[in-house]
Amino acid sequence: MTATMIREEFPGERRPDFQDEVKPLLGDLHRRAYAYVRDTSDAEDLVQETLLRAYRAFDRLGDDYQLMPWLLAIMRNTWISRYRAAQRRPAEALVGEFLDTYAETASRGASGETWSAEDVAMRNMSDPAVVAALSKLPESLRLTMYYTAIVGMSCREVSTLMDIPKGTVMSRLHRGRHQMRRALSHHRS
Repeated sequence: MTATMIREEFPGERRPDFQDEVKPLLGDLHRRAYAYVRDTSDAEDLVQETLLRAYRAFDRLGDDYQLMPWLLAIMRNTWISRYRAAQRRPAEALVGEFLDTYAETASRGASGETWSAEDVAMRNMSDPAVVAALSKLPESLRLTMYYTAIVGMSCREVSTLMDIPKGTVMSRLHRGRHQMRRALSHHRS
């Protein structure tokens, strides 16, 4: 979202504060958006919509806020909303995209399960042993490991994003790493 777009849509109100605070975070927001959608232009759209929603709510944000976790929560919710909306729309796919989707569905089996951003990231990992070990973790540990190790979030950011205490994030991270280490040592021996 450019400064011109913000000025045109919302003249006045807290514009300098918002722009000054968000500008250093843009690179990180783009990387995290790309992790969700795996397409540069879609990631740009996701960041833009996230910033627009954040700007609209910025005046209601309290004084003791953590900007990055708040923006990431908005981004996650925006991505989920887009995903759900796409599921309700009739398919508009090119033949190549249809064939790719068909091949993915065939490789997953007839269960028809859908993949989350975490599943896509795991699929793109190069070491099958790591993928297997990570996929065997309980969901709470797997999500914590995903956000910290793959996305690169801090424990505080994960705590805010998942709406759990920081200590819980740290203990899940410890248990997840321990289980991963044990699974990988069994695999390598």
